[in-house]
Amino acid sequence: MKKRILIYCQHVLGMGHLVRSLEIVRALTDWDVTFLNGGDLCPGMEFPPQTKIVNLPPIKSESDFKTIIAAEHGQDLDVVKRTRASRLQAEFARIQPDVFLIEMFPFGRKHFAFELVPVLEQIRLKKMPTAVVCSLRDILVNNKRNQAQHNERAITLMNRYFDLLLVHADPRFQTLDETFPQVRELRCEIRYTGFVSQEAPQQRLDVATHRSSDQPMILVSIGGGRVGYELVECALQASAQLRTHFPHRMMMLTGPYMPEEQFQALLTSAAMQKQVTISRYTPDFLSYLREASLSISMAGYNTCMNLLTTGTKALVMPFTGGGNTEQTIRAEKLAQLGVVGVLSESPLRPGYLAERMIQALRTPSSAHRLSLDHDGAKKTATCLEELAARKKPVSNHLVPGSFSLLNGKHRTAWQTELRGSLELIQAEGKEVRIFFRDDDIDEDEESLLRLLDLFLAHGAPLNLAIIPNLLSDATVRQLLMRELWIPESLGLIQHGWRHTNHEPAGRKCEFGISRSLADKFHDIARGKIRLEEAFGPRFYPAFTPPWNRCTQDTFGVLDELGFMVFSKDQGKESVEGHRFQEISTTLDLYRWKGGATLQPPDITTKTLISQLWELDTIGILLHHKVMDDTAFTFLDQLLKELRHCPQVRFHTLKTLSQQIEAAQAASQSYT
Repeated sequence: MKKRILIYCQHVLGMGHLVRSLEIVRALTDWDVTFLNGGDLCPGMEFPPQTKIVNLPPIKSESDFKTIIAAEHGQDLDVVKRTRASRLQAEFARIQPDVFLIEMFPFGRKHFAFELVPVLEQIRLKKMPTAVVCSLRDILVNNKRNQAQHNERAITLMNRYFDLLLVHADPRFQTLDETFPQVRELRCEIRYTGFVSQEAPQQRLDVATHRSSDQPMILVSIGGGRVGYELVECALQASAQLRTHFPHRMMMLTGPYMPEEQFQALLTSAAMQKQVTISRYTPDFLSYLREASLSISMAGYNTCMNLLTTGTKALVMPFTGGGNTEQTIRAEKLAQLGVVGVLSESPLRPGYLAERMIQALRTPSSAHRLSLDHDGAKKTATCLEELAARKKPVSNHLVPGSFSLLNGKHRTAWQTELRGSLELIQAEGKEVRIFFRDDDIDEDEESLLRLLDLFLAHGAPLNLAIIPNLLSDATVRQLLMRELWIPESLGLIQHGWRHTNHEPAGRKCEFGISRSLADKFHDIARGKIRLEEAFGPRFYPAFTPPWNRCTQDTFGVLDELGFMVFSKDQGKESVEGHRFQEISTTLDLYRWKGGATLQPPDITTKTLISQLWELDTIGILLHHKVMDDTAFTFLDQLLKELRHCPQVRFHTLKTLSQQIEAAQAASQSYT
């Protein structure tokens, strides 16, 4: 039986990651391959026939790589992200792969942790025999503003989840530590595969006709086409300057993703230039490159590998958007070896480019061919075979419970009842906002880590009410690390100061009638300072009082200190007339009379179902300090049921507050 591999590839700007990944797929002839494509489709691109392609709703990036957007115009990014995460988990459950190969992450693609980390955490928690592999190009971007934080994220995620790192490079040309100095901190196996290159094609007659004996053919290309317009525009103008005294032919490939208005502008400019032909894309790119007298391009991984394969003379202009140095490093190394010439002028002028074109065409070709390992695809296949052989095979009958629900006959009565209600809510189109709040955060105890892992595996945010004076440094490090993995997955809020009862009689209270207003102000203020110092901007000024109670004058303190949200257990009267919003819990998993006792699941479910219909916002209160295996199992099952319904939206108090404010502002504007 063939081994099963699930390959995740997310191209956000160009299509180099997609091209390289598909070349690896072509080498996996003895595998059952499912390919998850997270970017725009490329019209005309040929996929290997043995591959099942699963196209996730596409997401792309702006050229600065700082923001991602839904590729389809008008689509809501949050909706797209939820759909993708659900589809990824469903595909994993269906395939039950022997190997899960992830391209680039966690050394890049941090914006996609929302869908990848939950799957990886499920593999870890369930001790699944699936081997997890990172597929990485030769050079990383290493001049980010927050580079140390970026590297820490990559190291902790690699060490937590990955079995193998495949670096698609020849170490004689480029080693990982040149752009990732902390490589020694990685605990997984690291293998250099050599460069992943497309095989050199045989000469084809229809391609050869583009090159005549007396006129050189210049091939201009810019990969996917979302960036690089200035290069093709300048090349077109340079060609116009040269056509009378330096006859030539020019073929331009703008890339499938070039904006239509730019493509049309090029066609208009080239209308009177018979020596120029313009196309978006051809699957025969390598054939044209082999026949070209000169290539003008950027310096992406695949383009440079193609140049090394064909030996074509080349001028390259490295992409530097968003401070990107990857292509510059690669281009300068190849230039030192005499493989390419680097176009360094900025902005690029037609006259300068024309001079460089003539110079390159008149320079004799080097008889020496750079000898590098280009067998990366086949060696990747070999590495994966060896890794899979060391792993225990994945059984066809394995049902990873946290990915897919068991059949209806195995579902408990409360699950069946809740699923039915959620299906009705989905049919009604009613949106339900849910937040979870866990109180009494101080030490990084086992029960807290277990709760954090559970929410991580479900990709659901969790609000943590932190006791400032009892907060340990180890807990700070733990929470900051998890916030690195998936930003804003935790709502870090304030839970009093020391969780100390100051009342001599009656109900316990830290901010009750027995304390002066000055003392209350002092404790809340220094608690806020402690959390701001510990978590910086990740702390959100929301306040929940110990034992869920405080006096009226405490509200004025919260106003004065700039708190945005007040959260307790929801009483009969709401707290109004203050600068903050009250967003309180509506459901407690425990009853407390006579000690902490987990509510029976059917009782909790009936209350929840009632609130699903009656309330727009539901807050579920958790208590990690008293939770046992039964409680964690119930919570795991509850999260699975809730995540199954697309009408349920999970929130932190921050995102919930922002959404409520936006709705209120829209309502006031309308009226």
